[in-house]
Parts: sequence; structure tokens; C-alpha cells
Amino acid sequence: MDLEKLHAFLVLTNTGSFTRAADELFISQPALSKQIQSLENELKVPLFNRTKKHSSLTIYGEYLRPYASNILANYRNAREHIRQIERLDEGSLRFGATNFIGVYLLPPCLAAFHKHCPGITLDMTINSSRKLIQMLENYELEFILLSDYISIDEERYIVEPWQADTLYVTVAPSHPLGQRASIRTTELNREVFIIKDRSSSIYKFLHQKLVPFGLSLERPLFISHQEAIKQATMHGIGISILPEKSIILEKAAGLLCTIALDETALTRNIVIVREKERHLTPAAQEFLTLLRRMNFKP
Repeated sequence: MDLEKLHAFLVLTNTGSFTRAADELFISQPALSKQIQSLENELKVPLFNRTKKHSSLTIYGEYLRPYASNILANYRNAREHIRQIERLDEGSLRFGATNFIGVYLLPPCLAAFHKHCPGITLDMTINSSRKLIQMLENYELEFILLSDYISIDEERYIVEPWQADTLYVTVAPSHPLGQRASIRTTELNREVFIIKDRSSSIYKFLHQKLVPFGLSLERPLFISHQEAIKQATMHGIGISILPEKSIILEKAAGLLCTIALDETALTRNIVIVREKERHLTPAAQEFLTLLRRMNFKP
């Protein structure tokens, strides 16, 4: 079994079409068919249900898929480790972060690392915590950065605190609450509350923290992207709860105000998550060393 066949198998799995997969692989459709048939002959099972317009995985293909992903990811990581052993002047580093962390906290770290190791290509994935954990499990990323209220299997992963983060009730200065220094949680129920949907980790975090103090979210406005939530708040549509570090520029410009809650402080830790049994590449080790040194200050 060679890696080229496994790669072709995964591309076909993702596209569901021999035509699209061949285009993505820059090979002819007969060449792709030959690779897949060779892999099936080697394993002695059919991997795809074939029709004229679509291909779907058989049960054998479903079982092969995670193993193929891991084999290719492990090979890629081994290759990167070998390339970087002598010096950090070539190679790549793949890691992930949730939206707030990737957009507001990591850019200074990326700039510092690029200056220190300009030959290393950085590949940062910004996605949901659920997707990032899945990518880490599949060895597609070397480490990820999440909020500490995300459930992590600490028998499998090392969870290392990086820095603290505080969230505040946020409103436009023109909002009736704009001049308040603090507010009771129950007062939020009268307002349009702009927040990510109920399946999001931030919704679950706020629900857990504030429902005991009377939050009922009677007038929610669901928006899936944090920057859009911030823009809607600035335009006076309603209130939101946002990380302080995501609105530094807007507060300085007088576009947003923050209000503390009377009953509790909304604090969380940003954590670095990596697998215990996995050897990090030298580039990943160097980047984590830099993260530990850098302390984000507003």
C-alpha cells in the first residue's frame, strides 16, 4: 500500500465524484480509477459504491477512512519533524484556534514567530472547537487553542493554561444602558440579546454561568459570527457579552461600552491542547515556547 493511493482514496471520499477527484489530484480519471482499483485489490474488498454520477463509501471504505487519514497525517508530521531537526529554516506548522483566539489573540504571536523563523510556513485553522478537536484527533493539527470550558479528554490530551480572558456586557454608547457601570443579570432579560446559537460553546458557557442568577434570554438574536455580533451591537440593535480583548479598538474609539455584572465575573482561561503521546515538531515546540513568553496586554 502506498501513500499516493491513500491520498487518492481520501480525495475521492471527500468529493464523491471520480471527475472532481481527478481534477483535484491533477490526474486523469482512468489513472484515478486504476489507483482505487489497485487499493481495493490489495485489501480484497470494495471501497466504493459506484454509479455514473456519484460514488459513496462501502462499509469497508468507512472503516478505512480514519486509518487512512491518520497514516497520511503521521507521515506528514514525521516528514516535517525530520526536515526541522537540524534547523528551523524550512518546513511548516499546522495548528488551530477558535475564532476569538485566532482573530484577536494570535496575530502578534504569528508576527513574532515569523520574524524569528521566517522559513517556517504557518498554517492556522480557525474553526469551531468541535471541528478543531476532531482535526487534532485525526493528527491534522499539532495543537489547538480553546477556551477552558470546552470538554477535553485529559487522559489523552495535555491541557496547558495560556492566559486569562474576561467577558463583559457590551452595548453601544447610545444605548439606554450605555452609561451604566454595572448591571444585574435579570435586567438583561428585557433587552435584545445578541449571541451565537444554542449549540455554540459560548452560549452553553453563558447559560451555565448566568441562568443561576436569573438570565432567561427572552429576546435572543442569533448571529453565528462574532464580528457580526460586534457590528450589530455597535449599531444599537441590542446588547451582547463579548471578550474584553476583542473590543479594545472599539472602546478606545467610543463605539462600544462595557458593563460589569453585579453578581459574578465572567472569566475563562485560554488553553493550549496537545496529545500526550505525540512528538511535536521542532517548529511546534518553538512556537509554544514563544506563546508561553508572550502575554497579551490590552
